[in-house]
Amino acid sequence: MKNIRAVAGAVALGALAAWATPATAAAFPDGEPIRIIVATGVGSGSDLTARQISAGLGKDLDTAVIVENKTGAGGVIGTDFVAKAAPDGHTLLSTYAQHYTNQLVQKTPYDAVQDFEPIARVANSALVISVATGSPYKTLKDVIEAAKKQPGMITYGSSGNGTTSHLAAALFEYMAGVKLNHVPYKAPGQVALDAAAGQIDLSFNGMSSALPLIKGGRLRPLAVTTAQRSQSLPDVPTVAELGYPGYEAASPIWIFAPRGTPAAIVARLSEAVVRQAQSQGFKDLCLNQGLEVDTQTAAVAKAAGPGELEKWRKLMSVAGAKAE
Repeated sequence: MKNIRAVAGAVALGALAAWATPATAAAFPDGEPIRIIVATGVGSGSDLTARQISAGLGKDLDTAVIVENKTGAGGVIGTDFVAKAAPDGHTLLSTYAQHYTNQLVQKTPYDAVQDFEPIARVANSALVISVATGSPYKTLKDVIEAAKKQPGMITYGSSGNGTTSHLAAALFEYMAGVKLNHVPYKAPGQVALDAAAGQIDLSFNGMSSALPLIKGGRLRPLAVTTAQRSQSLPDVPTVAELGYPGYEAASPIWIFAPRGTPAAIVARLSEAVVRQAQSQGFKDLCLNQGLEVDTQTAAVAKAAGPGELEKWRKLMSVAGAKAE
């Protein structure tokens, strides 16, 4: 009799849990604030887009949305923080393609695909190759000619080993047949500042970090890394246009939640985030920061995740990029 009661009790508890989980998810948000963790520094594309989205998202969900930067190790610190957070929709991650590339060049405490639930893809960020305005290199051709004469002498800055900027530069070296001297940084903004000051010869930078210095006359853009010209720098050619057809290296920007976040919460957040990413305010931000609006729902981004990881793996193989 006791066994029958125990079984009945377990069934009842199981049924209650099965009923309670969707109900809890359906009640989201529950008044608790939502934190968007940005794995890169203030002023980066993933930071600016997260802050733009957060204002409208808070109104949409009728709850406080806080943006917090947790930087370090090329984005691994902030990403790992979110991977270990409670999967309740209250802790999200805003990040670049480094989300996928980091584990290809270092041992990460998480799996980029298995340990996260995509909420949405919101934008795409071009990189811009630039030099100080006083640099002797007036064109990308000048850089290539100098690099061929003195292999390894021209320095370039990236946001760190395995980041999009590092891979974009490695692919450029491979296709142009040159050898540059890689200087990895912890913050993309510092790459642009040091390039403008002449501390490094060349920078491969996200548009949002470089554009203010370009507009301020401190950096000279030589090329953009996307397949098409940037709407923010329409007069600047693509690398492909300059004699390297097929060259393309750009970084999407995503919002992720920890693995195990209930499907109903993911769907609620995805709908709200995509709506904000399609707003006029977000479009204006992208235009001013050199980003392109590029939205995907949670379902589409989740299906594309394994392919995204494989895309960067192949790029690393082709470019010969590796941990340094």
